[in-house]
Amino acid sequence: MNTAAAASDADWSQGAIPFERPAPSRFFVAHAALALGALLWLNWTIVHDVPLAIKGIGSSYLIFFYHFPSALNMGVAYTALMAFSVAYLRTKRPVWDRRARAAAEVGFLANAVLLLTGSTWAKAAWNAWWVWNDPRLMSAAVMSLVYVGYLMLESAIEEPQRRRQISAVYGILAFVNLPVVYYSIQWFGVASHPMKMDGMSDPAIKSAKWLSVLLFVPFYLLLYRWSYDRRTRAEHVEDVLQRVRRLEEKAA
Repeated sequence: MNTAAAASDADWSQGAIPFERPAPSRFFVAHAALALGALLWLNWTIVHDVPLAIKGIGSSYLIFFYHFPSALNMGVAYTALMAFSVAYLRTKRPVWDRRARAAAEVGFLANAVLLLTGSTWAKAAWNAWWVWNDPRLMSAAVMSLVYVGYLMLESAIEEPQRRRQISAVYGILAFVNLPVVYYSIQWFGVASHPMKMDGMSDPAIKSAKWLSVLLFVPFYLLLYRWSYDRRTRAEHVEDVLQRVRRLEEKAA
Protein backbone atom coordinates (compact mmCIF):
# COMPACT_ATOMS: atom_id res chain seq x y z
CA MET A 1 0.00 0.00 0.00
CA ASN A 2 1.40 3.44 -0.94
CA THR A 3 1.83 6.27 1.57
CA ALA A 4 -1.22 8.23 0.40
CA ALA A 5 -3.47 5.19 0.59
CA ALA A 6 -2.10 4.27 4.01
CA ALA A 7 -2.74 7.78 5.30
CA SER A 8 -6.24 7.71 3.85
CA ASP A 9 -7.01 4.34 5.45
CA ALA A 10 -5.61 5.64 8.72
CA ASP A 11 -8.03 8.57 8.59
CA TRP A 12 -10.90 6.23 7.88
CA SER A 13 -9.97 3.98 10.79
CA GLN A 14 -10.30 7.02 13.06
CA GLY A 15 -13.87 7.59 11.95
CA ALA A 16 -13.38 10.12 9.16
CA ILE A 17 -14.61 9.40 5.66
CA PRO A 18 -12.54 11.39 3.15
CA PHE A 19 -15.14 12.15 0.51
CA GLU A 20 -14.30 14.64 -2.19
CA ARG A 21 -17.25 15.50 -4.39
CA PRO A 22 -16.21 15.59 -8.03
CA ALA A 23 -16.32 19.14 -9.29
CA PRO A 24 -19.27 19.80 -11.61
CA SER A 25 -18.54 20.69 -15.20
CA ARG A 26 -17.45 24.29 -15.54
CA PHE A 27 -19.96 26.76 -16.94
CA PHE A 28 -22.77 24.18 -16.87
CA VAL A 29 -25.42 26.79 -16.10
CA ALA A 30 -24.11 29.03 -18.87
CA HIS A 31 -24.22 26.05 -21.23
CA ALA A 32 -27.82 25.34 -20.23
CA ALA A 33 -28.76 28.96 -20.93
CA LEU A 34 -27.03 28.76 -24.31
CA ALA A 35 -28.93 25.57 -25.20
CA LEU A 36 -32.25 27.12 -24.21
CA GLY A 37 -31.48 30.27 -26.17
CA ALA A 38 -30.52 28.22 -29.24
CA LEU A 39 -33.82 26.31 -29.18
CA LEU A 40 -35.78 29.55 -28.74
CA TRP A 41 -33.91 30.98 -31.72
CA LEU A 42 -34.81 27.90 -33.75
CA ASN A 43 -38.50 28.30 -32.91
CA TRP A 44 -38.35 31.99 -33.85
CA THR A 45 -36.70 31.10 -37.17
CA ILE A 46 -39.36 28.50 -37.97
CA VAL A 47 -42.15 30.97 -37.27
CA HIS A 48 -40.66 33.93 -39.13
CA ASP A 49 -38.25 32.75 -41.83
CA VAL A 50 -39.68 29.68 -43.56
CA PRO A 51 -42.97 29.02 -45.40
CA LEU A 52 -45.68 27.84 -43.05
CA ALA A 53 -46.78 25.23 -45.58
CA ILE A 54 -45.43 23.54 -48.70
CA LYS A 55 -47.05 21.70 -51.56
CA GLY A 56 -48.24 18.19 -50.83
CA ILE A 57 -47.96 17.97 -47.04
CA GLY A 58 -48.86 21.45 -45.84
CA SER A 59 -47.59 22.70 -42.48
CA SER A 60 -46.70 19.22 -41.21
CA TYR A 61 -43.27 19.59 -42.78
CA LEU A 62 -42.29 22.03 -40.01
CA ILE A 63 -41.54 19.10 -37.72
CA PHE A 64 -38.67 18.35 -40.07
CA PHE A 65 -36.62 21.05 -38.29
CA TYR A 66 -36.67 18.86 -35.17
CA HIS A 67 -36.58 15.51 -36.96
CA PHE A 68 -33.51 16.14 -39.12
CA PRO A 69 -31.17 17.57 -36.42
CA SER A 70 -32.12 14.76 -34.06
CA ALA A 71 -31.17 12.24 -36.75
CA LEU A 72 -27.75 13.83 -37.27
CA ASN A 73 -27.06 14.21 -33.55
CA MET A 74 -28.10 10.60 -33.04
CA GLY A 75 -25.51 9.57 -35.61
CA VAL A 76 -22.82 11.65 -33.94
CA ALA A 77 -23.64 10.22 -30.50
CA TYR A 78 -23.62 6.61 -31.70
CA THR A 79 -20.36 7.20 -33.57
CA ALA A 80 -18.85 8.69 -30.41
CA LEU A 81 -20.08 5.68 -28.44
CA MET A 82 -18.26 3.37 -30.85
CA ALA A 83 -15.06 5.46 -30.69
CA PHE A 84 -15.14 5.62 -26.87
CA SER A 85 -15.68 1.85 -26.75
CA VAL A 86 -12.60 1.32 -28.89
CA ALA A 87 -10.65 3.67 -26.61
CA TYR A 88 -11.74 1.69 -23.54
CA LEU A 89 -10.65 -1.64 -25.03
CA ARG A 90 -7.26 -0.14 -25.85
CA THR A 91 -6.63 1.63 -22.54
CA LYS A 92 -8.93 -0.10 -19.99
CA ARG A 93 -9.55 3.33 -18.44
CA PRO A 94 -13.04 3.65 -16.88
CA VAL A 95 -13.33 7.24 -18.08
CA TRP A 96 -13.88 5.97 -21.63
CA ASP A 97 -16.67 3.68 -20.44
CA ARG A 98 -18.38 6.63 -18.74
CA ARG A 99 -18.08 8.66 -21.92
CA ALA A 100 -19.44 5.80 -24.00
CA ARG A 101 -22.46 5.30 -21.76
CA ALA A 102 -23.19 9.04 -21.68
CA ALA A 103 -23.04 9.09 -25.48
CA ALA A 104 -25.37 6.07 -25.58
CA GLU A 105 -27.98 7.84 -23.45
CA VAL A 106 -27.86 10.96 -25.63
CA GLY A 107 -27.95 8.88 -28.81
CA PHE A 108 -30.94 6.90 -27.58
CA LEU A 109 -32.81 10.08 -26.65
CA ALA A 110 -32.14 11.53 -30.12
CA ASN A 111 -33.21 8.18 -31.58
CA ALA A 112 -36.49 8.38 -29.66
CA VAL A 113 -37.08 11.97 -30.84
CA LEU A 114 -36.36 10.81 -34.40
CA LEU A 115 -38.98 8.05 -34.18
CA LEU A 116 -41.55 10.23 -32.41
CA THR A 117 -41.26 13.16 -34.81
CA GLY A 118 -41.14 10.83 -37.80
CA SER A 119 -44.30 9.05 -36.69
CA THR A 120 -46.09 12.33 -35.96
CA TRP A 121 -45.03 13.72 -39.32
CA ALA A 122 -46.20 10.58 -41.12
CA LYS A 123 -49.63 10.77 -39.49
CA ALA A 124 -50.08 14.42 -40.48
CA ALA A 125 -48.72 14.04 -44.00
CA TRP A 126 -49.80 10.53 -45.03
CA ASN A 127 -52.44 9.62 -42.43
CA ALA A 128 -50.46 6.70 -41.02
CA TRP A 129 -48.62 6.62 -37.69
CA TRP A 130 -46.44 3.74 -38.80
CA VAL A 131 -45.76 1.81 -42.01
CA TRP A 132 -44.43 -1.64 -41.20
CA ASN A 133 -42.86 -2.26 -44.60
CA ASP A 134 -40.94 1.02 -44.67
CA PRO A 135 -37.20 0.15 -44.46
CA ARG A 136 -36.13 3.49 -42.97
CA LEU A 137 -38.72 3.41 -40.19
CA MET A 138 -38.16 -0.23 -39.31
CA SER A 139 -34.37 -0.09 -39.37
CA ALA A 140 -34.44 3.00 -37.11
CA ALA A 141 -36.80 1.19 -34.72
CA VAL A 142 -34.59 -1.90 -34.63
CA MET A 143 -31.56 0.30 -33.98
CA SER A 144 -33.30 1.87 -30.97
CA LEU A 145 -33.94 -1.60 -29.52
CA VAL A 146 -30.29 -2.57 -30.04
CA TYR A 147 -29.15 0.43 -28.01
CA VAL A 148 -31.74 -0.26 -25.33
CA GLY A 149 -29.89 -3.54 -24.94
CA TYR A 150 -26.63 -1.65 -24.51
CA LEU A 151 -28.13 0.51 -21.75
CA MET A 152 -29.56 -2.55 -20.00
CA LEU A 153 -26.11 -4.10 -19.63
CA GLU A 154 -25.40 -1.66 -16.80
CA SER A 155 -27.92 -3.33 -14.50
CA ALA A 156 -27.52 -6.83 -15.95
CA ILE A 157 -23.81 -7.26 -15.10
CA GLU A 158 -22.68 -6.43 -11.56
CA GLU A 159 -18.91 -6.80 -11.86
CA PRO A 160 -17.70 -3.40 -13.18
CA GLN A 161 -14.70 -4.50 -15.21
CA ARG A 162 -16.59 -7.30 -16.94
CA ARG A 163 -19.52 -4.98 -17.65
CA ARG A 164 -17.21 -2.39 -19.20
CA GLN A 165 -15.54 -5.01 -21.36
CA ILE A 166 -18.80 -6.48 -22.66
CA SER A 167 -20.37 -3.03 -23.12
CA ALA A 168 -17.40 -1.86 -25.19
CA VAL A 169 -17.62 -4.85 -27.53
CA TYR A 170 -21.41 -4.42 -27.76
CA GLY A 171 -21.04 -0.71 -28.51
CA ILE A 172 -18.67 -1.41 -31.38
CA LEU A 173 -20.86 -4.13 -32.91
CA ALA A 174 -24.02 -2.04 -32.52
CA PHE A 175 -22.52 0.66 -34.73
CA VAL A 176 -23.31 -1.46 -37.80
CA ASN A 177 -26.94 -0.30 -37.41
CA LEU A 178 -26.04 3.25 -38.38
CA PRO A 179 -25.08 2.61 -42.03
CA VAL A 180 -28.00 0.19 -42.34
CA VAL A 181 -30.44 2.96 -41.38
CA TYR A 182 -28.70 5.54 -43.55
CA TYR A 183 -28.66 3.38 -46.69
CA SER A 184 -31.89 1.50 -46.02
CA ILE A 185 -33.87 3.26 -48.75
CA GLN A 186 -31.13 2.77 -51.35
CA TRP A 187 -30.71 -0.89 -50.38
CA PHE A 188 -34.31 -1.96 -49.77
CA GLY A 189 -36.40 0.53 -51.75
CA VAL A 190 -38.98 3.18 -50.88
CA ALA A 191 -42.25 2.29 -49.19
CA SER A 192 -43.64 5.52 -47.76
CA HIS A 193 -40.48 7.36 -46.75
CA PRO A 194 -39.63 9.76 -49.59
CA MET A 195 -36.07 10.70 -50.41
CA LYS A 196 -37.18 14.17 -51.55
CA MET A 197 -40.29 16.31 -51.20
CA ASP A 198 -41.64 19.12 -53.32
CA GLY A 199 -40.92 22.52 -51.86
CA MET A 200 -37.98 21.50 -49.66
CA SER A 201 -35.57 23.07 -52.15
CA ASP A 202 -36.67 26.56 -51.10
CA PRO A 203 -33.51 28.53 -50.08
CA ALA A 204 -35.11 29.63 -46.80
CA ILE A 205 -35.93 26.03 -45.93
CA LYS A 206 -32.42 24.86 -46.81
CA SER A 207 -30.87 27.55 -44.61
CA ALA A 208 -33.22 26.77 -41.70
CA LYS A 209 -32.50 23.05 -42.11
CA TRP A 210 -28.78 23.42 -41.41
CA LEU A 211 -29.35 26.16 -38.85
CA SER A 212 -31.58 23.73 -36.93
CA VAL A 213 -28.72 21.21 -36.84
CA LEU A 214 -26.35 23.85 -35.47
CA LEU A 215 -28.82 25.08 -32.86
CA PHE A 216 -29.57 21.59 -31.55
CA VAL A 217 -25.88 20.84 -30.90
CA PRO A 218 -25.70 22.79 -27.57
CA PHE A 219 -28.80 20.96 -26.33
CA TYR A 220 -27.46 17.46 -26.99
CA LEU A 221 -24.01 18.40 -25.70
CA LEU A 222 -25.65 19.64 -22.50
CA LEU A 223 -27.37 16.28 -22.05
CA TYR A 224 -24.05 14.53 -22.63
CA ARG A 225 -22.30 16.64 -19.97
CA TRP A 226 -25.11 16.05 -17.49
CA SER A 227 -25.03 12.28 -18.06
CA TYR A 228 -21.24 12.09 -17.84
CA ASP A 229 -21.13 14.14 -14.62
CA ARG A 230 -23.86 11.99 -13.08
CA ARG A 231 -21.96 8.81 -13.88
CA THR A 232 -18.70 10.25 -12.56
CA ARG A 233 -20.33 11.12 -9.24
CA ALA A 234 -21.99 7.69 -9.01
CA GLU A 235 -18.69 5.89 -9.60
CA HIS A 236 -16.97 8.09 -7.03
CA VAL A 237 -19.59 7.17 -4.43
CA GLU A 238 -19.25 3.49 -5.32
CA ASP A 239 -15.48 3.74 -4.91
CA VAL A 240 -15.92 5.27 -1.46
CA LEU A 241 -18.31 2.50 -0.45
CA GLN A 242 -15.89 -0.17 -1.63
CA ARG A 243 -13.10 1.35 0.42
CA VAL A 244 -15.37 1.39 3.47
CA ARG A 245 -16.14 -2.29 2.94
CA ARG A 246 -12.42 -3.11 2.69
CA LEU A 247 -11.75 -1.32 5.97
CA GLU A 248 -14.62 -3.15 7.66
CA GLU A 249 -13.24 -6.46 6.41
CA LYS A 250 -9.80 -5.58 7.80
CA ALA A 251 -11.29 -4.58 11.15
CA ALA A 252 -13.22 -7.85 11.33
